[in-house]
Amino acid sequence: MQSGIVESYALGLATSDEVVEFEQLIPHFPELKEALQEFEYHLELFSIDNEIPPPPELRAKIEDNLRALPAIPGQARRGYRGRRTEYVDAKETSDHIRVHKVWRKLFIAVFILSKLFLIAAIYYFIEYRHAEKQLHQPATTQQARQN
Repeated sequence: MQSGIVESYALGLATSDEVVEFEQLIPHFPELKEALQEFEYHLELFSIDNEIPPPPELRAKIEDNLRALPAIPGQARRGYRGRRTEYVDAKETSDHIRVHKVWRKLFIAVFILSKLFLIAAIYYFIEYRHAEKQLHQPATTQQARQN
């Protein structure tokens, strides 16, 4: 605490390593948290006592700048649950959505083909197991006849 880390941390002047170290120490040392809160409180009091009001013409200048901005036209419509809301109509000029529609169709085609190949693989696997059983069955039947 005597190193000035509390003040550096509160003012945002601490290095990233110091910040990490300080934040790891706060849960273990409640006096650090109290010192930080006390410094922030005194800093706030200092700023309130020493504040300098802005020049009076600044407010008029800001308002003039706001009036100079173009207004965004919107239409009042009934929104969710009948409340009146303002919407701004946006015109889409991008082909981004059209590109995705093509990929969607391609994905659906690949998905259907994969299911067809899966069904064919299961069918041929079952046929293979059935044929393998038939090959071994006559040999075992012949052996049983000989015994």
